[in-house]
Amino acid sequence: KVLKTPVSLDMLGRIFNGSGKPIDNGPPILPEAYLDISGSSINPSERTYPEEMIQTGISTIDVMNSIARGQKIPLFSAAGLPHNEIAAQICRQAGLVKRKEKTDNILENAEEDNFAIVFAAMGVNMET
Repeated sequence: KVLKTPVSLDMLGRIFNGSGKPIDNGPPILPEAYLDISGSSINPSERTYPEEMIQTGISTIDVMNSIARGQKIPLFSAAGLPHNEIAAQICRQAGLVKRKEKTDNILENAEEDNFAIVFAAMGVNMET
């Protein structure tokens, strides 16, 4: 039997430990469904070509390692470097940049955009 995890829209905006348990002192989460943790494999040649790029405001990342919406982004940092500030800046910018063809006002129709940011910090303690 494959391990499954409970999921719900109530999870958005919450903070979890590595086991998926809420650690933000919020209300309990009532699962709407249970999903297989391994997920299905994706054929790389059938993936949707990235069209919406995220501008981080960090020129080195924007030019050398462009980030597209829907992409997983590893962020590595040595001790003492501002990895948490960089991650926060990328998360803030991710929801703001849209294609010019869609709208001239980057915040227009923000409620209609089905977009969420999932931030998972590995190896980072709570003091960071």
